[in-house]
Amino acid sequence: MRMGLVESKRVQRHLDRVISTRKNCAFEDIEALYLAAGFTERKTSGSHVIFKKGTITVSVPRRKPVKETYVEQAIELVVQALEGFN
Repeated sequence: MRMGLVESKRVQRHLDRVISTRKNCAFEDIEALYLAAGFTERKTSGSHVIFKKGTITVSVPRRKPVKETYVEQAIELVVQALEGFN
């Protein structure tokens, strides 16, 4: 399923914010990016939150700032989703 114009603009806005704050990114920005890209969120009782879309499942620690590894992973997965791979 392809995203509509409004949804893709919203995703792009969140993606731009995450890219610009890559080294000091807040968890809330990563969360907003995944949700805008169509991922569902499963809250856990632990320190991590799980996001899922199709066959992709990713776990992100709820901490500030989010480590750059998780930010890079989010950028990569959302760009793939925008290009229609999932």
